[in-house]
Amino acid sequence: MTISLKSFDEKIADLKQKKKDLEAKQAQHLLKYLSTEIGDGFSPQLAACVMQDCWKQANRDQKDKWLKASKTFRFSKPRQNQKAASKSPTPSQQNREAKA
Repeated sequence: MTISLKSFDEKIADLKQKKKDLEAKQAQHLLKYLSTEIGDGFSPQLAACVMQDCWKQANRDQKDKWLKASKTFRFSKPRQNQKAASKSPTPSQQNREAKA
């Protein structure tokens, strides 16, 4: 099997497109999250101003704390797989059991 430069170029182009798509998806998640947090007055410009001011005014310890927290931060709660979901009761199931 011979590998051509063209096949490498195609794979590279495909990966670049996947990266671009992922960045766009993450940006959409960020905007949606910030919109929820800020509320009615939300605009991307407002969110950027708030972030810029907070970052400038934060001390080194606070910045380190934020950087550390960003490694585990999620925009939404993690989804449970089917097996884990069936093993742990939902809050409504827990309420029913407590009433019984």
